[in-house]
Amino acid sequence: METLASWIRLRSSSWSERHAKWREKKRAKARSDVIDLQIKEEQKTQKLQPRKAEVLFIGINTSEVSALVKRIKFVHGNGYSSEELANFRQIIWKNLLEKSRGVVHALRTFDLEPTNHANEANCEYIMNHRTDIDDPEFSFLPEFIHAIQELWADEIISVLLEHSSELSMDTDTTYFIVHARRISAREYVPSSQDILRMTEKPGLCVTEIDNPILSRLLWVNTRWNTWKKWMHHFEGVVSIVFCASLSDYDQEVDDIDDHTLLADSLLLFESIVNSGWFLQSSIILLLTELDTFTAKLDNVPLDNYFPDYAGGADAINGSEFVLSRFCQLNQGPIKLYPYISHASDLVNVSDGTRFIMSALSDSVLDHHLREAGLLD
Repeated sequence: METLASWIRLRSSSWSERHAKWREKKRAKARSDVIDLQIKEEQKTQKLQPRKAEVLFIGINTSEVSALVKRIKFVHGNGYSSEELANFRQIIWKNLLEKSRGVVHALRTFDLEPTNHANEANCEYIMNHRTDIDDPEFSFLPEFIHAIQELWADEIISVLLEHSSELSMDTDTTYFIVHARRISAREYVPSSQDILRMTEKPGLCVTEIDNPILSRLLWVNTRWNTWKKWMHHFEGVVSIVFCASLSDYDQEVDDIDDHTLLADSLLLFESIVNSGWFLQSSIILLLTELDTFTAKLDNVPLDNYFPDYAGGADAINGSEFVLSRFCQLNQGPIKLYPYISHASDLVNVSDGTRFIMSALSDSVLDHHLREAGLLD
């Protein structure tokens, strides 16, 4: 009887796993179809308008890419209109809801229970709270804001944050929860920091920018390993801004030994620089988070992940080594503009965005000369 019961449990577990994989494939197919449709509609729109200088932003970390695009619009464009700010409200409210539920999910993942028993009920309320954020009259109930802020004040949260690197939680989770009361106000208008930290929904993102050098910033909020499907749609871009984090050298992917996010960035970069679709484009290569990279090297040697590295814990040697690994992947005529930045360069007004705009200015000039037949 026990053997039969074990067999039934095994079959049930196996079916549940297969069903979960089937559902994830179905969701991925739906996301892919939406992006296909968005790109086709965007192409139809562009055929009816004068050709504009476009720049494509790519990176494993889509949050970093998103923040960079928005920072360029803030600093080197015309900022966001009142209508655009109003449209961001629903996105930011969804971020607050999703990140609040993410905290509860994380607690349950690590079997952590709140020290304040009242927060057990708050967890249930957060997970079961039904909202229609797309409703023009929507506003968060005060009870929801109270529940998440009470939970965030619980002592168990400090224990949870020790596991933040193992979860999808990030500094933006803390930011949105700390500012939950302001964000939930009916008269709420998103601030620049709210916009920089928000996560867009999956799909093609097009940012118009009023700038003499360029006018459209493009990026696709999707998993990096699906990029090959859409590369050819962006053949005409003037330049590609590729972002990769130096500090990702030890960040393992899906618990696969010796396979890291930086390794994924190298694979993605190689597929783009040698794809054949961007032979007339330049690539601005941004290696970010030098400060975090520097702090890690003493405790996590770079040669653990790159055995041919012999530069020790020196951050300059290490960053230049990683940069050389990227540059060696360029087997064609594509012009590279490499830049190594501290983490803050892509969040604050700094040399980071100024370097990008300078490289883009050079790329746009080359593009116009090439179109005029004055440059090979």
